[in-house]
Amino acid sequence: MQNSKKYKLYKSGKLWVVGAVAVAGVAMGANTTQVNADTISNADAQAVKTTDATQNDKQVQLTASSTDTAKATTDDANKTATVSSTAEKSTVPTTAGSSVTQDQAKDAVDKAQDTVKDDAKTASDSGVDVTTGKTNDVTINDDNALSKTNEVLSDLNKQDQAVKDARAKQQANDQAYDKATTDQKDATKKGQADIDKSTADLDKEVDNAKQAGIDVSVEVSQTAPEYKSLKGIEGQDLLDAMAYNIDLYNKAIADGAATQNQDAQTLAKLTAEYQKQVADYQAKKAAVDKANADKKAAYDKAVAEFEKAVNTEISMSAKTQTDASSGQYKTFMTSTVNQKTGEFTLEHDMNDGVNIIGHGVLKGKVNWKIDANGDGSETITVSSIELYSYTYTNYYQNSAVNQNINFHVYDLNGKELFSVYHNGNTTFTKNINTTTAINKTFTLAPNATSSAIQFLTVDDNWIWNTHGQVDWQIKNTNVAPKSPDYEHEPIAPVAPKASVHKITVADMPTADKPQVQKVEVHYYNIKKTPNFEKTVTPATPATPKAVETASILPTTHANENQGGALLSAMAGLASLGLAFGISKKGKKQN
Repeated sequence: MQNSKKYKLYKSGKLWVVGAVAVAGVAMGANTTQVNADTISNADAQAVKTTDATQNDKQVQLTASSTDTAKATTDDANKTATVSSTAEKSTVPTTAGSSVTQDQAKDAVDKAQDTVKDDAKTASDSGVDVTTGKTNDVTINDDNALSKTNEVLSDLNKQDQAVKDARAKQQANDQAYDKATTDQKDATKKGQADIDKSTADLDKEVDNAKQAGIDVSVEVSQTAPEYKSLKGIEGQDLLDAMAYNIDLYNKAIADGAATQNQDAQTLAKLTAEYQKQVADYQAKKAAVDKANADKKAAYDKAVAEFEKAVNTEISMSAKTQTDASSGQYKTFMTSTVNQKTGEFTLEHDMNDGVNIIGHGVLKGKVNWKIDANGDGSETITVSSIELYSYTYTNYYQNSAVNQNINFHVYDLNGKELFSVYHNGNTTFTKNINTTTAINKTFTLAPNATSSAIQFLTVDDNWIWNTHGQVDWQIKNTNVAPKSPDYEHEPIAPVAPKASVHKITVADMPTADKPQVQKVEVHYYNIKKTPNFEKTVTPATPATPKAVETASILPTTHANENQGGALLSAMAGLASLGLAFGISKKGKKQN
């Protein structure tokens, strides 16, 4: 026979323990091989680790996360508001099992206290006032390890449960307060929005009516529902009372909005009727006002233009005193003037008795200024005359015996301003560029024309001497506008009077912040008693009987002497029932 090793996994407190059990097996042959009884295979170790991790997963699954709680709260937002202060049961064990060593006892208490500390911190983070009392020393030995451990664990379980209860109540009260406060704010926000919209609609109709000319009076009143007091209540009672108050508030809001809406509708109807009455008046008045405005605008514009107008019409004439309008030596002299700039052109011909052999052009400008007198009349000042140039253009050869052509320009005082001598057979241009002052000022009434003003004398001497003069004349073309005939405006209708009501709703009472839950915890310091080993006389193992090799088993060809010795050793181990524990965190030292 040979011994095989199997491992059994079981829970002791919070420790996973692996027990090694020696099992007698049937030998595969007469000879057996050596087996190390203290060796644990990698596969067995991994199995322990995996099982421990699985337990951690189960513990995680039993604890709801804050995210899950928030999601559940959101999902239940539209359901009836309820809160519960029932806490989950403490996970601290009340007993350590059937038997424990001192190390196991200390480890069990430490782990239990870690749980209490973690739960106490969680409760404190949740707002609970957690205070820590004095640490108690507990001395254990091999005889009282189990009883003392159970006593301490039981107390830690009660403390942990108290912490969880305080946290649950704190959370329930906080949730109720938050829910009640949020519900109140939401109801107030919605209710205020509803009443504000109703009030805005009423205000709009009031404004429309006033703009239409209706005399509107507004009466303001407040509705005060009999709300329940929220002083000193918390949890589910707070939620119930808040729900009751919200119902009263919503009804008051609905009634107030209905009253305002009705007044708004009534006022809108009255306004529409009145506006219908004044529709014809407004249309007629608009038409009359527009017609009169157009007439006035046109008249005002005409008056402004008349008062500031400098409308004039200029004429210039050039004529010769010895003008030959017919005959062999017919001649002429003409002039043109630019109405805006005053630039002029004086033209004359050259006749040798056979042909018009040439054409002369004198260019210049009359400088003047016009000032409006504000009544349509104008003050005109002729300041100077500029001579630009004289150009002679030849068409035919001079066939006359007299080849002495000369052209002269004089001012009114006889001063020669320009002269040129030529035979008429060539084309030429002479620049003059002279300015002669006149400084003549006069006033013209509307539609009046000035007398002819002579400002140049021209001599064209040849076969026949032609003496000419240039005259300048200006007319005030302003015409005074005629006052329009305005139309009469229609009579406006009489506006009615109206009265409306505005409603406000008293605010709901606010919830008091819940009282802080208080809980006290205390911890233990486990002191172990040293172990004293007893001397044990080992028993003489019985000589095992020879076992015949079964004919159905295969032969291993192992050494029979070695097999006998190994079989004796394994039998001894089986009688001792060797077991050992494996902990994830290891044993703590005193």
